[in-house]
Amino acid sequence: MTEFKVRPFDNISLPCQFSFVDGIDGLTFTWEREDIKEEHEVEDKEFYKFFVGLHDFYQFYPKLIYSFSNNQEQMEERNSLYEGRVWVDEEEIADGSLALMLEQAQFSDEAIYICKAYNSRGRGQRKVKLLVQDAEEPQVQFSTVNDTLVAKCISAGWYHMPKVTWRNRKEEDISSYAKSDILEEKQDGSHRVVSVLHYPVLLHEIYTCHIEEDDVLNRPVRSIHKVPKRKYHNMYNHY
Repeated sequence: MTEFKVRPFDNISLPCQFSFVDGIDGLTFTWEREDIKEEHEVEDKEFYKFFVGLHDFYQFYPKLIYSFSNNQEQMEERNSLYEGRVWVDEEEIADGSLALMLEQAQFSDEAIYICKAYNSRGRGQRKVKLLVQDAEEPQVQFSTVNDTLVAKCISAGWYHMPKVTWRNRKEEDISSYAKSDILEEKQDGSHRVVSVLHYPVLLHEIYTCHIEEDDVLNRPVRSIHKVPKRKYHNMYNHY
């Protein structure tokens, strides 16, 4: 299974190609998600019950995230968490491509994605695994402040305790030369930030800005199901 990685709030194309697909006539295809399952060992059984319940929030949403039949996209019974964020370029279907475009990736998008298709010439299935990395990497912009060249980045996500890390081309940490401020704030206390790098900035240099949540209690919940080790199998055998 091919594995893809994406940063939070970036867009990604998940490939799906079939030789028997050459157009939309008589074609039916779907994209579904399947939760990633990993073993997780804990000593306290009561905590494990809480942990499993927290991650099972996503099981109540439909697995179907995209559907196409009768020469058009079908909107019924799809996972609402993906509404307005997924689409397939119908112009590429004639070339056998049913690639799913996923926009504004979220931590909850971390899953296995299954592409199924069939028509009168054949049927097939493809699986890809999508992992969402810990930090977003917003675009770095250059501007002038008080006649001095600076680099700036703005978070797309909302954070309670944002950790902003700046690095140069050599991957050196130059965060101590940056200053971050609140751009806008929500009622729950989370906020978007703007970070300005005052390091001797050069236009021909490469700078990267990484932003992640540093507050453990407010880190986004991933949709990976934590499956108990063997010692708990009698208690949680429905997983």
